[in-house]
Amino acid sequence: MALALILPAAYPAQAEASLQALIDQAAPGDTVTIPEGKYEGPIRITKPLKLLAQGKVRLTNPSEEAALTIAADDVTLQGITVLDSRINSDDASIIVSGNRNLLEKVTVETMGTGIQLRGANANTLRNVSVIGKVKDRGSTSAGHDHSAHLSKSASKPKVTVQAQKGNGIDLYDSHDNHLIDNQVTNVFDGIYLEKSTGNELTQNRVEKSRYGYHLMGTTQTSLKNNTGIENVTGAMLMETANATVVGNRFLKQQQNPNSQGILLYDVKNSLLADNRIEGNRVGLYLERSSGITVTGNRLSLNFVGMQLTASTGNTWTNNQFISNVIAAQAQNSETDNLNGNYWDNLLGLDVDGDHKSDLPYEMNPFYLGLTDAIPAYQLFFQSPGFVFLENLFTSGTGSPIRDETPLMPTANVVSAESQTNSNWGAAILGLILLAGSCTFIYVGVKKS
Repeated sequence: MALALILPAAYPAQAEASLQALIDQAAPGDTVTIPEGKYEGPIRITKPLKLLAQGKVRLTNPSEEAALTIAADDVTLQGITVLDSRINSDDASIIVSGNRNLLEKVTVETMGTGIQLRGANANTLRNVSVIGKVKDRGSTSAGHDHSAHLSKSASKPKVTVQAQKGNGIDLYDSHDNHLIDNQVTNVFDGIYLEKSTGNELTQNRVEKSRYGYHLMGTTQTSLKNNTGIENVTGAMLMETANATVVGNRFLKQQQNPNSQGILLYDVKNSLLADNRIEGNRVGLYLERSSGITVTGNRLSLNFVGMQLTASTGNTWTNNQFISNVIAAQAQNSETDNLNGNYWDNLLGLDVDGDHKSDLPYEMNPFYLGLTDAIPAYQLFFQSPGFVFLENLFTSGTGSPIRDETPLMPTANVVSAESQTNSNWGAAILGLILLAGSCTFIYVGVKKS
């Protein structure tokens, strides 16, 4: 039978001093109920326990160590808030190195990384909130150029310390973990996974960070029903295999010239299905990726709906491209199979009434090739001369990258279009994004 250990709420100083001692005194499997109050770290848990906050429990961290370390299996941590003011520490506010632990209803306010899992397997993080407290100094690239100030005594000069954002939730060599219904705001990478297998990310939300969900060298990762809003890139998958990206929303990644809703680089044998990708600079970008199935996604109101570069053997079907400034661009990806997608700018013809156009939808590689070579040419996007050159480049040749059987409008597609802003809205969005790109290019040239 578990033993409930209750700290003396009437004596906050005593509570601060005794929290670690009380944890040390508890037997494995005990329940430690922490009454409302303010406590000091660092706290270290080395045996299976249940730590349950009662009311508002805040853990501050005057030390240089992690505020809280879980170096055991089968620990439950519930209901606490960690306030960590350390700057540029290599350690996160919370470090987990054990297995089968549960962190639930935990809030972390941090000047660095929120939670790290290191060699930690089968853990669950549910309803965890990580809030980055480093303020931007007007930089357009999240995670860079942030500052915080530390004052020494009055007799010494002020010392300025450059604070760098850390990741919200960071997994390394950690497998089969479940991240459910967590919220991450204003960090470097929202949820970062490296060299990790079989992790499931479900119903999380990341906003105002660099990469919302960053997968680096992972396998069998599942991203389902997550949201990324106003990050530089919603989801970044690199050197990853067998990923499942289903039912997510990636909205308004547009404040940076390199913003994408979803970016895949060197990704193999993965599924992207039923995602809503809306209002981004580039909705979906694939480079050097193969064996990707892209189906049932809705890409709308993006500056560019899809960009495809140097990719092979991918399958695109039943996707909807609606009210994007440019629906799609492709280059050096002739072996990709695009069939049965809906393109709202298609000049289609359905002679036999099968709801598929008898005329293909072709993607022009001219813009991608030219702007890759000379990025400043983005300034001339959709200018009359640029459009003329683009048409001249492919006139009479036929693009090798095409959807052979694009879909004609159906009742479902018409309904989807009616729920999306008009093409005027897409044009306005395009002008705004183009103006932003021009500003970035001008500033870069001026600085050089």
